[in-house]
Order: sequence, then structure tokens, then C-alpha cells
Amino acid sequence: MKHTVIICGFCLILSFVMGGCNRSSPSTSLASEAQPTETPVLSAGAETRTVNTLRGPVDIPANPQRIADASGISDKLCIIGRKPVATSNSDAYDYTRFPSYLEGLLAGAVIIGYSMSDTVNVEAVLAVEPDLIIINPRQEKAYEQLAAIATTIVIEPTVNDWREDLRMVGELFDSGAAVESYIAEYEAQAREVGAVVKAANGPDATYFAFLTGGNAYYLFTGAAYGDMFYNDMGLGIPPDLPEQDSITLPTASLEGLTTISADYMVVLASADDRAALEASSVWNSMESVIAGRVIWLPQSPYFNQAYSVYGKKLLLDELETLLVQ
Repeated sequence: MKHTVIICGFCLILSFVMGGCNRSSPSTSLASEAQPTETPVLSAGAETRTVNTLRGPVDIPANPQRIADASGISDKLCIIGRKPVATSNSDAYDYTRFPSYLEGLLAGAVIIGYSMSDTVNVEAVLAVEPDLIIINPRQEKAYEQLAAIATTIVIEPTVNDWREDLRMVGELFDSGAAVESYIAEYEAQAREVGAVVKAANGPDATYFAFLTGGNAYYLFTGAAYGDMFYNDMGLGIPPDLPEQDSITLPTASLEGLTTISADYMVVLASADDRAALEASSVWNSMESVIAGRVIWLPQSPYFNQAYSVYGKKLLLDELETLLVQ
């Protein structure tokens, strides 16, 4: 992997990367603690909307046609019918391509960076001739350059609370009905998949997911997979699972993992980290490992996917198959 992944709750994440390192393991913070973005309101003019951003009120086009999104909300923009012409929703492990679950959704959009990085390809933004540019606080050093190209707003997604983030995007573009429809559809699907899994594995079975990172393990407890398992699908929570009280994912040592007694484990690992675990006597002493109830997934695309509003809906179908033993 070419970059160190910054983890938050895609995030998570979620979510991820700081340049200049060849480790396959991410660091522990996806983003700084989010400050709530104020609700946008309609302006008096018919051609613009006045929205309250982290930099104060800004007039934006009421119906932008060429959005350049560096903030990481591109999948959410697509859900409300505003596909961007440029995006930073690139793969956490390879900034030059889209994660597989977004390839079709964002096909044709120009990649201008990675949303959890502080760098934006200003020349690429200029080339797509945007009428609206969206960034997050990490990228504010490029604000003046971008604002000289087109109207630029700064927003700060929470990353951990995808519903809040999606509703914020819906309010930004007066698309609340589409947002609520999507949330309702996702929640119904998640409950259905959870019911299938519980019927197959028993109602009392417990589930746990974590990401490998060399000698540290990042625990999905309150975000991404944890949020999907426990809140959306209604699956059992193992005892002694640490709580997640911020964007940062809790971590544990290998010995610490043995204190989390889950019937089923989902492990996001590189090939090297998987080999190291499978060679460990500590790992092989765990009940779920002995019982053969470990589901291995590659870090890309599965790390970011559970943080993505669009990706997690696709992930439900896979989890229905993966978790049914």
C-alpha cells in the first residue's frame, strides 16, 4: 500500500490516509472531531441558494450542473441525483482509482484527490470547469485557489453518522424527500438481512469485526461494521466490546482480542497480516477461530465500503451470504 490509512469511525470511516508511507496499516483517526454544519436555507433569489457553511453564509447555484467534490460526499450527491464531475471519493489504498463499489456510480468523474487527505488537484478541478466546489476543513489550504475557480463551500461530514451526513447533503440541495426514501429503504433491507442471519445462526449469536494494522487491531464497535451489525441489522453484541466514543476506532493488541468472545468474526486484513495471524498460537486459541467462524475480507474495498452510504447498502447483500454458516 502506498499510503498510511487514517481510520475513524469510513469513517469511516472511516475513515484514512496520510502520504509518504508504505505500510499497509492505517493510523487511528479518520478526521478531526466534526462541528455540526448549520442547516442551509433558501435565498431570496431564484437562481441561488444561501447556505450556511463553516465559513459562514455563501450563495451557491440553486441548480448546479458541474459539482467538483473534494469533501467525500460524492456517493451522497449521486443518491440525490447530483453526480459530480470531479470527486475525491477515491480508494483509500490507491488514490488513482475508485473503490470497486463506486466504479459504476462515479464512472466518468475525474479524481481530484482523496477526501481524507489535505491535498486537492487544483489543476484537475480547473479543467472540469465546475460551477460549485465542495471541500472539507482538511483542504482549506487550497480554499483561495479553488474559490478563484468557482463558488466554494466548506462542509464537515461527521463520518460516523451517515444518516446525519446524508440529511445534511439533502438539505444543502433541497432534496430531503429523496434522502428519507433512501434511508427507509436501507433500514428495511438491513432488518431483513439481519433476520436472515439470525435465523441461520441462532438469535443469540454474536458478531465482531476489526481491521488489522501490523501489531494493532482497529475495532469496529460504534461505526462502520459495528453500526451495521448492532444498530442496523440487530445482531448480537459480544461481551467486553469497548465502546467507541469518538471518531477514532478503539484499538487492541492480539492478546486483547482474546477477551472479546464473539461467535463470528469478520477480519479485514492484508495478505501479510492474515498470514501473521494464522501463524499465531494466540490467534489459533480463540473459539471462533477453532470453530472456523472467521470471515476474511481484503482491506480494499471493504474498509471504506462500510462507511459509504452507497457502499454499505451493497455490502448488506454480501453480508447475508458471508455471515450465514
